[in-house]
Amino acid sequence: METESQAAHAAHVVDRLWRAYAPYQRGRNTSDDVASMLAILVLAGFVESAGESGDTFVTLWRRAVEEARIGLSPLKDLRTALKSAGRHPRFPVRNARYFDAGVLGLDEGPEDAPWMAAFLTALWRPPTVTEAGLPEVCELLLERHAQEGTSSAGEFYTPRAVARLITALASPRPGDRMLDPACGSGSLLAAAAQRTRRAGRVDGDSYEAYATDRGNPRLAMMNLAIHGVEGPVVHAADPVSLFRSRGGSPADRVVSNPPFNQRIEEVDIVRWPFGVPPRSNANFAWLQLAWARLSTDGIAVLIMPPRAAWSEGSEAAIRANMIRNGTLLSIISLPAHLFAHTAIPVHVWVLARDKSHHLPADARRSVLFIDASRLGTRAPRQRNTLTAADVERISGRLHAWRRSPRSTPDEPGFSRSVSHEEILRNEASLDPRLYVDAESAGPRTAPEMSRLLDELIRHDQTASGSSADLWQSLDKCAQLVRDAVGLPRLPLRRIVEGPVGGDADDQTPGEFLAGPSGSLIRAEEYVDSGGIPVVMPKDLTGDDFSTESIRYITEEKAHGLGRYRLRPGDVVLARRGELGRCAVVREEQVGWVCGTGCFVLRPPAWLNAHYLVAYLRGREARTWLEAHSTGSMTMKTISLKVLGELPVALPDLGTQQAIARAMKQLDERERLLREQLALTREIRGGAVHGLFSG
Repeated sequence: METESQAAHAAHVVDRLWRAYAPYQRGRNTSDDVASMLAILVLAGFVESAGESGDTFVTLWRRAVEEARIGLSPLKDLRTALKSAGRHPRFPVRNARYFDAGVLGLDEGPEDAPWMAAFLTALWRPPTVTEAGLPEVCELLLERHAQEGTSSAGEFYTPRAVARLITALASPRPGDRMLDPACGSGSLLAAAAQRTRRAGRVDGDSYEAYATDRGNPRLAMMNLAIHGVEGPVVHAADPVSLFRSRGGSPADRVVSNPPFNQRIEEVDIVRWPFGVPPRSNANFAWLQLAWARLSTDGIAVLIMPPRAAWSEGSEAAIRANMIRNGTLLSIISLPAHLFAHTAIPVHVWVLARDKSHHLPADARRSVLFIDASRLGTRAPRQRNTLTAADVERISGRLHAWRRSPRSTPDEPGFSRSVSHEEILRNEASLDPRLYVDAESAGPRTAPEMSRLLDELIRHDQTASGSSADLWQSLDKCAQLVRDAVGLPRLPLRRIVEGPVGGDADDQTPGEFLAGPSGSLIRAEEYVDSGGIPVVMPKDLTGDDFSTESIRYITEEKAHGLGRYRLRPGDVVLARRGELGRCAVVREEQVGWVCGTGCFVLRPPAWLNAHYLVAYLRGREARTWLEAHSTGSMTMKTISLKVLGELPVALPDLGTQQAIARAMKQLDERERLLREQLALTREIRGGAVHGLFSG
């Protein structure tokens, strides 16, 4: 376990390394940089632990360090040193040929890896990586890259505190066979290795890892090697192919943070144990794969989006089958803002292959729900962090309940053991908020229940009127487009730059604009508050803008970016991540700045901005954008040129306005229904107490 001084050394080293690297991010493809950083750390650690003065890789390493110190590129010697070290029988990465492909810019010239000399020079200064602890430096470097790097992916980095919680819940034992089917950077398996390693090493044959992003296997292998896993091997795969080839050795523990809501194909060719998952997202493919790979007494711990707990249709049916089969041990809700670049809260699902190995007979038809959504500490404008006490409280509660459910009573506001029958009565919903009463709520009184019921009736009346209005609007739209069924799709750029005819008096063309490059807004130029908001893809929610985690620059800096300042009626679109996210600029957003990850479209008079947003959010446009995107499966990207080729149906302006109004009514209808559902659940949670209190 690291000491306070070692932790301080590691933080100092990583800060020094990152400051050396950061100035070289702009204007480059940085997707492989972090893998190259870890390769250098692996090589440095191996030179110090196993190298001898006569070894070729030691000579090359020392020469590379000297080259870096005098400002020359160390890239050539680093490449050769890595290949030479990879042939050593004790080198920590087994398949050196697979390991070195694509790292250290092996397919590029020194001009494409300009940061390496500065990085290596910073690495050489005291305190050294050895003094700081190589695993701790690795974890902090990955965390820094996740927070401040210019690229990220859905399957990439799990924060250290969350990784330690997952490991504590899974409780791996020395010698257990471990599996992560979507390992990202390998953080969860690395945490497990730290918990179970003996004599500083862990047998790599007992670790099975796959990555859905084909750029991550090298990164994960190096991370695992740094954390003491001997000869780790990581392959690229997807849930369907993994399920079809699951004939390998059963896993004693499965830990994973798979990509959320990932689209999958060919789900029908697999015999899923609890039901066929939808093609639209792989959440229940990952859950079923994890369960199917478990040994008889195995446990799986997976991070899932909250929607997996309450989604309807085929997913609800799968949940019900999992409950009836006794698959679920626990569902845990975690606080929001734990992950970099997103505010989304997550749930942790704990599965058992056979509950009889983990619970006494009288508790096997129950599930432990833990609501930890109010835990964690968060500094202003920083990510939330689970403390060691938080991790202990959550994992300790699960383990105490598993040992003796009868002597582990429910804890109001935090945990509750719920029978399978009650869960199935709630349509197999696994939302912890539904079962764990708020700590301060207390019993509902009769007058309060009456007030809530009156409010529900008002919602019903409003929703009823909303339904009638919506029906009329959609019927009107159907009449307007009846003659436009065969309306041709025009490229968006042609529509914007027009004119394309129609009834608009103003023939001034619109405008396409990509957000400013990273060199125009540097990382150090963001301020904590009181400045001008900069819109990034994460700030586009639904058809609106979110300021929950938005970043700011000074008014002086924004003044020099006048071309990118938002105007009324502009459409801001995400250029990476979940494609199709967009919003229309209202008065509240006027003067904000379009960020690097977005486009701005200034519609001409013949294109209604709200119609365009409705069209872009639709299935047809999203499917086209995904099919024409580049990047990884978990981080789609489109260019301004590709966006301009998007085929868009362009009816007359009156029809556009009618469709935009109908879509707005649909959004309002959805909001009303969500409020009704939340109110109904609140009433149901306190109904019995409310009746008796009368």
